[in-house]
Amino acid sequence: MNYFYLISGILLTTWAFIEGLWTTIWIDGQSAPLTGRLTTVIWKVMRGIVGTKKHHKLSLSGPIILITTVSVWILMILLGWALIFYADSSSIKNPNTQAIPSFLGHIWYVAYIMFTVGNGDYVPTSDAWRLLSALVAFGGMGMVTLSVTYILQVLSAVVAKRAFSSSVTSIGKSPEEFVTAQWTGDDFGDIELQLSSLSNTLSTLSEKHMAYPILHYYHAANPQKANAIALTILDEALTIIQYGVPEKHHPAGTILKATRHSTKTFLDTLHGAFIEPSDDVPPLPDLSKLREKGVPTVDDAAFYKKLEEIQDRRKILNGVIQNGAWYWPPIKEDQNG
Repeated sequence: MNYFYLISGILLTTWAFIEGLWTTIWIDGQSAPLTGRLTTVIWKVMRGIVGTKKHHKLSLSGPIILITTVSVWILMILLGWALIFYADSSSIKNPNTQAIPSFLGHIWYVAYIMFTVGNGDYVPTSDAWRLLSALVAFGGMGMVTLSVTYILQVLSAVVAKRAFSSSVTSIGKSPEEFVTAQWTGDDFGDIELQLSSLSNTLSTLSEKHMAYPILHYYHAANPQKANAIALTILDEALTIIQYGVPEKHHPAGTILKATRHSTKTFLDTLHGAFIEPSDDVPPLPDLSKLREKGVPTVDDAAFYKKLEEIQDRRKILNGVIQNGAWYWPPIKEDQNG
């Protein structure tokens, strides 16, 4: 018995199952340590190779990261089990020739047991190895099934994410436009219904991003479907209403507070994807655009003073924008990539 191979195989197999189960079924656990860092590295490599302006090509990063992540779990399990069997030179053999397989032969044996592709050319030599082979089949198929379910859940969340982004950007392609589009001449009309709907959707998305941080790396080819831009437009629009418009014209305070909380909750999910705040303060909103549309505003000095108090929040938004290889709104139609 080669204990180095045995211990290495046990550690590798155990860690592979921990990574897979941690990422797929522990909702509050975010990504497992290796998985989370792997997704971040792949995204940075993709962004470095493709560049930050070719958004259509960058949209491939999500599927690549998802398939790579799942493949790494399966390969780790495959290699780990192969090392465990290889630790004992007499664990499996060819029933016809009695030949002992090489390490590649052990990998092949574990592979066809895991994926049930046939009887293979080798058989276990004792009851203990037969029981372990059954465990390999159970664990392998279980992880494959779990991985497929995980992929479907992520893709469903991506669709919801794109729908939310489209809902926001269809109202306004900049924070100022989002606010002025709601102004009726006397008040903000039905903005409370809009904010309530967006807040509920965003709260759901926050939970999905908490459960599946890989969603942060599903890049949209079109800026109107980019979650980073939509989130920034919504949060900055709320900032303009809350601090740039006189209080008597505000929508219901509970709706405004709830929506602000929803965006804050979403920003709290960034830690799981290793997204950091920007060092740069983003551009300031332009209240003159509101005044041109007849929206009452406070004076610029008072507004900008309030913005200084939430500077850290705006830096986080800018960090989301920069990590996603996007730009601070307004949306620029000529930068679809």
